[in-house]
Amino acid sequence: MSIFTSTDKKKDSANWLDIDDLSLVDVSKDLNTSLNMEPKLFNKFSADEVLGFLEESKLINAVKARGYPDARLHLDVLSDYDNRIYIRTKDQKILVHLRLKVSEFQLREDEEHFSMIYIDWLLTQNVKINSKKIRKELYFGQDFPGLNVLNEITEFIRLLSNKMGTSGAFNVPEYFHDAVLFSRKFRFIDPEKEGIFRALVHSFRRLNLRQLSSFIHQNNVIYANGDPYTWKYGEMITCNDPYLEKKIFNESYFKRLKESKDRHRFLLKK
Repeated sequence: MSIFTSTDKKKDSANWLDIDDLSLVDVSKDLNTSLNMEPKLFNKFSADEVLGFLEESKLINAVKARGYPDARLHLDVLSDYDNRIYIRTKDQKILVHLRLKVSEFQLREDEEHFSMIYIDWLLTQNVKINSKKIRKELYFGQDFPGLNVLNEITEFIRLLSNKMGTSGAFNVPEYFHDAVLFSRKFRFIDPEKEGIFRALVHSFRRLNLRQLSSFIHQNNVIYANGDPYTWKYGEMITCNDPYLEKKIFNESYFKRLKESKDRHRFLLKK
């Protein structure tokens, strides 16, 4: 499973907020190197503490159960804005790669700000499988099959958010299958988009996820009236803060979601 395998998700778009600060990244990395400092996730958690979170969320155990008993954790903290978590094989092949940031999250037309963990990059891959032999079975954006550990990753992110004291986490799924895999704990902030997303799933419930995602990203899906459909990503969020949960996912949200889902039907191109 390759999720968010590019951090350049249309940064030229007017709606894209680029929160990288390269000068801070460079300075922080130089300081950590010259002072031989132990990297700490978000300048707070040591590698041992992060490993404890991985074990508590059952992520590290799930990776080991997939055939990597020697899987090990590595942290690469370039700055407060760029925290990278790797789970690697003994010979340093990447099994899981997470790039996380803490960002001030603000709803449109709302003055309140909420501290959130932003999942900027997520990659899992089963490097033991020769991808050339199963190329037709890969999702868009994958070089190797995934490890089937997204539930554990989600639990890890939510646990980390609790430890950090943030209000939750959000991501921007680049592909349809990414959104499906996250949808157990995440929802689109926009109820119209969440409704369309659920209508897609409902319209093609007899297709498997890989087939449907391929059809969508090959532009072979149309609205029931014949208009072309194009996948448009948006923010998906999971909340630890009950106040924020009620603020976003209120009665109005679910009413608009249902209206959107009921209004849209999709077909495959003939």
